[in-house]
Amino acid sequence: MKIEPSNKNDFPEMLAIFNFSRELNGSFPKHTYSIDEFLAVVEGEEILVARIGDEVVGFVSIWKPDNFLHHLFVSPKYQRKGVGKALISESVSRFGLPMFLKCIKENIEACRFYEQFGWQLKEEAIGPEGPYIHYQLGEYA
Repeated sequence: MKIEPSNKNDFPEMLAIFNFSRELNGSFPKHTYSIDEFLAVVEGEEILVARIGDEVVGFVSIWKPDNFLHHLFVSPKYQRKGVGKALISESVSRFGLPMFLKCIKENIEACRFYEQFGWQLKEEAIGPEGPYIHYQLGEYA
């Protein structure tokens, strides 16, 4: 597996992973994003992709000004195979700590994944997609 910065040719595969993963998960509002909508939600973010061969199998997007992990999605057929951990590890290596993210509280599997990786609950709140947990990895310097 190779983790590297995304390029414009990766966006269709990333969009497919994004939409399919959200649909299968069931924790997200039902909405299939168009390519333009997807590009709008990741605009200005640093995006890393995980590749196996030529196939994009996952991606992470980071809003660098806040070191905020905005999106982490792995193709369902590659979940539980270390792709998510590799994407987070490479993000931490490239962008440093502390790092932050929000996770829909109903998405129990994702919350468990982040907590097992060492993310700590910072606060709980309610956003446009419902109740969420704000996590932090690492301490302030």
